[in-house]
Amino acid sequence: MAVNIDSPLDLLLIEDNPGDARLIERHLDRADSALVPPRVDLVHERSLSAGTDRIHDEEFDVLLLDLGLPESQGLETLSRVLDHTSELPIVVLTGLQSQETAVEAIKNGAQDFLRKDDVDDDTLSRSIRYAIERKDREIELRRRTEQLEVLNRIVRHDIQNDVTVIQGWTEMLRDHVDPAHEATIDRITDSTRHITDLTHTVEDFLAGFTADGEFTVEPVALAPILDDEIEKKRSVSPDATFHVDGELPNVQVHANRLLSSVFENVLSNAVTHSDRETPAVTVRAEVDETRAIVSIADDGPGVPDDRKREIFGKSEMGLDSPGSGIGLHLVYRLVDRYGGRVWVEDNDPRGAVFRIELRRAD
Repeated sequence: MAVNIDSPLDLLLIEDNPGDARLIERHLDRADSALVPPRVDLVHERSLSAGTDRIHDEEFDVLLLDLGLPESQGLETLSRVLDHTSELPIVVLTGLQSQETAVEAIKNGAQDFLRKDDVDDDTLSRSIRYAIERKDREIELRRRTEQLEVLNRIVRHDIQNDVTVIQGWTEMLRDHVDPAHEATIDRITDSTRHITDLTHTVEDFLAGFTADGEFTVEPVALAPILDDEIEKKRSVSPDATFHVDGELPNVQVHANRLLSSVFENVLSNAVTHSDRETPAVTVRAEVDETRAIVSIADDGPGVPDDRKREIFGKSEMGLDSPGSGIGLHLVYRLVDRYGGRVWVEDNDPRGAVFRIELRRAD
């Protein structure tokens, strides 16, 4: 709900200390009318169980929650409240001076955090106002994300069905065309495979960047993921050669399951944009004490200097940059969120080398 100055504000306070509750009530009486409505209908409960019962029975615009209650202490209190509501804006109150607790409270679902010693008329007014606005944005983002995910599933399903039909008819045509035109059939087959790959890339993009802002980074083994993607490319691109220069290092890096999509998209890019009948791709991985750098080199046309940033969608034009695509943009976004870097250099004597730098986690 957006803050409506002309309507009463229904506020629930869960606070076991009567003195602290009276202070909050006095601050609300003197609250800035430009930030919160002049009339605040305050409901005060002293226990967590009574407060959660109120949440079930009534509708409130905002909750002021003391973390130190007889039934529960610290972040557990917030967690237990969130078991009962996902829509109510929450401002956490505490007598603790720990900044770490404040950060964790926001991360775990509160919209704002106030230390009781710091509360005055102005800070309380602003905190309530901003908590409501933040929650509104979160709910709207969640709604749009859910719509986007539904649309993605529908579109992917329809595209894959149509691609299957095209592939079936293409194989039937193969037996009826002149051998001189078989290359055209091959191009159609390659294009349908590319369309299928794009639907998977879009799925990975949504998985990485629309899940309520959540993006977990954890230690993952580098070599098995990279080796698996190389083998997949060998099976779907029989006209290309993939060579691993040296052994893949047995290290862990900061990433997640989408690291496979990083390697898949760079390997696909090396083959898709090649001007050779038999593209040659060389993969090498090097490590030092803090980093792992994966280099994927090709013998294609290379990337001009003035496009080396644009192909990742990193320029001001983003994905509208000439030559950029969602695959390499996904690579850039994922590696950036892993705390790493990705860039492209010239290969010798021709082609491009994509370098993916990841932080070691072992």
